[in-house]
Order: sequence, then C-alpha cells, then structure tokens
Amino acid sequence: MPEGITLERSYTYLVRERKSELSLALFFRALNEGFKGFFITRSYPEHIKKRYDLGDTPIIWLSNVRMDYTLRPKDLEELSMKLDKFLSSVDKAVILLDGIEYLITSNDFSTLLKFVQGLRDEVTLKNALLLIPVSPNTLEPHKLKLLEEEADVVI
Repeated sequence: MPEGITLERSYTYLVRERKSELSLALFFRALNEGFKGFFITRSYPEHIKKRYDLGDTPIIWLSNVRMDYTLRPKDLEELSMKLDKFLSSVDKAVILLDGIEYLITSNDFSTLLKFVQGLRDEVTLKNALLLIPVSPNTLEPHKLKLLEEEADVVI
C-alpha cells in the first residue's frame, strides 16, 4: 500500500515507473475505498484475474487478437466511448490506463495525446480518478513532458 500518496477526485495521475506496481497499488486502494474501476492493460486478463481479485471490474486488453474483452490499440475512439459510458454510469470511478507505451507505438503521438486530453477532461468533469503509469525510459523526453503536462500530479 503506497503510504503518503493521497488520491484526489477529478485528478489525473501520471506515475513514472518501469513496472506498473505503484499504479496497481493505487488502483486497488481506490477500489477498497469504494471506487468502481476500469482496467485497461497490455497484460492478458486471465493472468491478472489469477493474481488479483478484481470482482466485477471491467478489463480491456489492448491487443490485435480478436476476443470479447480486447480492443485494438488503434481504436482510440471506441476506447473513448467505452470509458465515457463507464464514467457516466458510476459515481466514484477510477481508471487505470496501463499500456500507454503500446498505444503510443500504435498511433501517432499527437492522436494519443488528444485522447489523453479528452479523457482527462472527462475524468475531471465526472469527479473520477485516472492513473496512467509510464516508463520514462520508453519515451523521448519532449513526449514525456507533454504527457506530464496533461497530468494534475506526477508521481
């Protein structure tokens, strides 16, 4: 459990980390505090379900494999619609956007940045939380800086 980090509603958090361990801990803390979660990931959902008790938390696997719970990384518009629907359906929402590096490699950066900007706005308006883990070594410094500028808090 990450001590000393207070999550504020309507905030977007960019978590600088190589593996998504702190982001996951923050996500599960929010779930334990009564938030409803939405988990977007590059990890195979069955592996996640074996490792963590997510209850009825929806999981979207970013993959080009066609399955009910997958979403192609180029389908940012569909992802945006799913997230908007989720945010509109719950009072206390937390979204973990794990796999942003994969989205960046599958889309041009400006498209992905616009997606993050729109999602941040929705999270702010819906009084929700957004957690975006990013490995700093995987992005060019100016791209990382642009993502950091879209966050309310960088950890």
